[in-house]
Amino acid sequence: MAKKEKLQEEVKEVEEKEPEVIIEEPLTEEEKLLLQIKELEEVVKKLQNDYLREKADLENVKKRLEKERVTERKYAAMSFAKKLIGPLDHFELALNHDVTDEATKNFVQGFKMIQEQIKKGLEEEGVSEIDALNEEYNPNFHQAIMVEKKDGVEPNIVIEVLQKGYIFKDRVIRPVIVKISE
Repeated sequence: MAKKEKLQEEVKEVEEKEPEVIIEEPLTEEEKLLLQIKELEEVVKKLQNDYLREKADLENVKKRLEKERVTERKYAAMSFAKKLIGPLDHFELALNHDVTDEATKNFVQGFKMIQEQIKKGLEEEGVSEIDALNEEYNPNFHQAIMVEKKDGVEPNIVIEVLQKGYIFKDRVIRPVIVKISE
């Protein structure tokens, strides 16, 4: 029982001892103010960073919108030009027929003049015909629907234009439909 009594005495000693409490001294007014200043400086830094980020985003949006507006203006007439190309082709097909009657020849001559004026107007607005005959096949401008072996002609050379193609400034309105060599 000596051990038991010894343990009880040790427990009493531990219980009698006051626990060590670390007491922090209260902060002075100056220290409180310095802490507030640090916190506020961090808030200001975060807000400045957010502001600069939002400002950069706004500038990027402005630049993108300006670029889109310029592109829209540049290609505004493209849909109109696209609509005129079909009738212009039909006009050309109609004018390619041989006419023997003198009165009809004069009539056809007038239509040829109108056709030339339409072509000139389209060219002034940036529409041009894509040259393809005897050129190397380019899938960006040509649409090959036929292939034919032709002596004396290298492979992938346009040997016949089946339908004209047009570009508007730097965009293809309609590719040239072609026959290429094998």
